[in-house]
Amino acid sequence: MRAMQWLTGATTTQKRALLTTSLGWMLDSMDMMLFSLVLTDLERDLHMSAATAGLLMSLSLVSAAIGGIFFGWFADKVGRTRALIASMLIYSIFTACCGLAHTVVQLGLFRFLLGLGIGGEWAAGGALVAETWPDQHRGKAIGIAQSSWALGYALGAAITALVLPHFGWRAVFFGGVLPALVTLCIRRAVKEPEVWQQKAATMPL
Repeated sequence: MRAMQWLTGATTTQKRALLTTSLGWMLDSMDMMLFSLVLTDLERDLHMSAATAGLLMSLSLVSAAIGGIFFGWFADKVGRTRALIASMLIYSIFTACCGLAHTVVQLGLFRFLLGLGIGGEWAAGGALVAETWPDQHRGKAIGIAQSSWALGYALGAAITALVLPHFGWRAVFFGGVLPALVTLCIRRAVKEPEVWQQKAATMPL
């Protein structure tokens, strides 16, 4: 289609940056939403009130804001790709850890830590797309990456529907480790944007 020539005609580097960021944001959404999708079972097994559950959700959002600020700085220091990998590892590992929680305090700690990675993923991924795509297509590329959030919610719902009835809510959270596997592909296939490389070359050691 003519309307999509800007995408089909993009360079391999641009496509990989967009795909990587989109996957990261999609899995970001998946990991964030698993909590609400198994909330009824969590409240029953951990004797958690609805107010406490709301507090834990808010805690994740606050930590995501902190993670966004930190990883924005971190991405400037070490590179967009490295920051993206680190943030995805953080939120995938601590999502899986939620499946090991036996108290509300433990769950709250894991939710706070995974939130740091969730906020950091968009900071690093957004910068990666912005610095890889040209001005005339940057908005469209970022729009595609942003829309992957909805796909992540759908993926989380599918995992919950398949896993929860048979293996319980803990196994649902274990599925959150999937993003860690994606980081292996990122490390091999995605390079730092030339813009960042040029700036990094002039940075003092």
